[in-house]
Amino acid sequence: MLVVLVPVFTLAFVPDAEKRMDAAVLRQIETDIAASSNMSPEEKEAELEFFRRMPISRIMASWDAPLAPLQEMFAPMRATYAVFQWMERIAWSCLITVAITLLVVGVSVALSLRSQIAQYRALRIGWPVLRTSAVIQVVGQAVLIVALMYWAGGLWLNFYVPYLILLPVIIAGYGVHALVKAILRKVEDDHPIPGEVVAKAAAPELWERIESIAKALGTDPPDRLVAGIEPSFFVTEHPVTVAGTRLEGRTLFVSLPMLKIMSVEEADAVLGHELAHFSGEDTLWSRRISPLLGKFEIYLQALYSGLFVPVARFMHFFWDLYFLSLRRLRRVREFRADAVGSTVNSPAAMARALVKVSSYCDYRTKTEQGIIEKPAVESDLQLASQLEQGYPGFLSAFASDGDSMKSGIIHPFDAHPPMAERIRKLGFGTLEILQDAELQAPPQRTWYDAIQQAGELESVLWAKREDELQKYHGLAIAYRVLPETEDEIAAVERHFPRLIFQNAKGDTATLDYRSLRLSTSELEVPFSEISVMSLEKVNDKPQLKITHMTPDQEKTVTEKFFPCEFLCEEGNLLQLFEKYYGRHTAVRPGASGK
Repeated sequence: MLVVLVPVFTLAFVPDAEKRMDAAVLRQIETDIAASSNMSPEEKEAELEFFRRMPISRIMASWDAPLAPLQEMFAPMRATYAVFQWMERIAWSCLITVAITLLVVGVSVALSLRSQIAQYRALRIGWPVLRTSAVIQVVGQAVLIVALMYWAGGLWLNFYVPYLILLPVIIAGYGVHALVKAILRKVEDDHPIPGEVVAKAAAPELWERIESIAKALGTDPPDRLVAGIEPSFFVTEHPVTVAGTRLEGRTLFVSLPMLKIMSVEEADAVLGHELAHFSGEDTLWSRRISPLLGKFEIYLQALYSGLFVPVARFMHFFWDLYFLSLRRLRRVREFRADAVGSTVNSPAAMARALVKVSSYCDYRTKTEQGIIEKPAVESDLQLASQLEQGYPGFLSAFASDGDSMKSGIIHPFDAHPPMAERIRKLGFGTLEILQDAELQAPPQRTWYDAIQQAGELESVLWAKREDELQKYHGLAIAYRVLPETEDEIAAVERHFPRLIFQNAKGDTATLDYRSLRLSTSELEVPFSEISVMSLEKVNDKPQLKITHMTPDQEKTVTEKFFPCEFLCEEGNLLQLFEKYYGRHTAVRPGASGK
C-alpha cells in the first residue's frame, strides 16, 4: 500500500513541524517578555505560563473568538500554520479517499462474482470511483510532496531550495495531463478478422444447420458467417472488419482447416458451443464490459507513464481483482457452453471436438515455430499441405501424450479453462476420450464440403499466411545471424540495408548492419568496437556520444553529433541507429552500450 506512504508521512511530519515552529516562536516570546520593562515579574510569569500551556499552533487553529486578538498578533505566522493545517487536511483526504475506494470497489468486485450483469454494473460503479480516486491521489499527493520538500528541508536540514520544488510541480502537471488525456482517449472497438463472409447462397446447408441450432437454443442466429484459416471457432458482438469492411452485429467465425478434420457431429457440437455464448448473453456483456476495461487499461498506462507508480499500483490491485472475477465467470460460461454443445449431438462428440481443436492449435503453433527456427527462408512453404498431411500422425501422438490435455485453445476474445477439466465436466476421463476410436478415424462427412469455393478461399488465405511467415522468418534470421557468407549478408541487408543520411550543412552519415561512418571524422565506427554510448540533451536537442576504439586499436575516441539532424527517406539517424544497433546487440549479447 505505497499509495498511503506520502499522506501517512505528512501526518507524522506536521505535528513535528508545528512543534518545532512553536518552540522557535516561544523562544522569541520569552526573549521579548524578558526584555519588556512594562510588565511586572508576576505578569511576565503569567504570560509565559499561558504561552507554554497554549502553543501558537493551537492558537492559530482555534475558532474561539477570545483568541482572535492573539491570532492577529501572530498574523505574520498565519500563512505558515495554515500550510501545515492544509497539509493535514489533504493527507486525511487522500487516506479517506483510499478507504472509500477500497470499500466501494471492493464491494463491487465481490458482487461482480454473481453474474455477468452484476459484473458489468460493478465496473460501471467502480470505474468512476477509481478514476476520481486516482485524480485526487495524484493532485493531493503532488501538493504534499511539494510542501514536504520545502518544509522538511527547512525544518530538518536547515536549508531551502525554492527551485527544487518545481520538480514535483512539473511531475504533477504531467501526471494530470496524462490522466485527462487518458479520460478523453477513445477506446478502439474494432477487430480485424482475416477471412471472408460466407453468404447463405454459398453454404445453404451449413446456414440452415446454424439457424436450426440457434432456434433450438432460443437465440437469434448470427448476422454473418466468416470463414478463415485461423485455428479457432468463436462468436462476437464486437464490431469486426472483414476484407476491409466494418461490420456490426453478431459474427460467427469458423476455421476451414479445422472443419476438415471434424465430422459433422463434432462440428455441430462446436457450433452449439459457440451459439450458446449468444443464448447466454456472454457476447452481449463482453461487448459492454470491454470498453470499460479498455478505459481502465489506458488509465493505468497513463498513471505509470506519469511517474505516479504508487497510485498506479493501487489501481492495478483492483484491475487484478476485476480480472479474477472475469476469469471465474469465463470458466462458468465455457462450461455452460460445453454442456449446451453436448446436447446438439452427444457429449462424446463435444469431447472429441475439444480434443481436435486443442491438438490442431498445438500442431499449428509447433509447425509454424519450426519454420521460423530454420536457418534459411524457404521459397515454397507448402504450409497447408504440411498441416493437412502431418495432422493425423500428430493427433495420434497427442492422444498418447499424458501432458497433451494441458494445452489451451487459441481465442481472440477470452481465455478458456484447461482442456482436461472441460472434458471431465462432460462426464469423461481424458484417457477415455483420447482412446476413442472415432477420434482417430477420418471424418466421412464434413461441413467444409458444404461451403462453395472453400478450397479457393483457403488457397488465397494460406498464400497470405505463408507470405507473412516468410517475412517474419527473414526478419528473425536478420536478428539472430552474424553474417559471414554472401547469402547470410544478403539476408541481413534485405532488412537492414545501407542508408545514407545528410544534415542541413551537407555532412553525411552512412549506416549499415555492422557500423556507422560520419563524414566529419572519416572514421568508421564498428558496432563491435563501441565501449560507451550516451544520449543527452544539448541546447534542447538530443546529442549522441559514442566512444569507440580506432581501427588500429591504439586508442579510444569519442564522436559527438546530433542524430536527429541527419535525415534520409526512411527517417532520421537516431531512430534507425537504434534499430540497427539493436539488431547488433540482439545478435551479440556481449556488446555494451549505455
